[in-house]
Amino acid sequence: MKYTKHGKSRAAERGISENMILKAISEPTHAYYDLSTGATVAFKKLNKKHLLVVYSMEGNEIKVITTLITSAAQEIIEKKLTSNVWVKIK
Repeated sequence: MKYTKHGKSRAAERGISENMILKAISEPTHAYYDLSTGATVAFKKLNKKHLLVVYSMEGNEIKVITTLITSAAQEIIEKKLTSNVWVKIK
């Protein structure tokens, strides 16, 4: 797994471990394809919040673009689906 510079710094400053990222990608609660960027957006439920991981595949390697922990997952999802930016894949 590799990271963009932004992805690495965001994960570090938000205390998001590589194991958390891998779990979100391999076992997402919800997953979406971003039509504007070609990235995948995975959500993993963490108690009352969600871990959001935006990533792309480069060959067989995961490239983490950004991560965040949010309590507004449903609002983010609804906005992106309504504006036809994301397509649900899980």
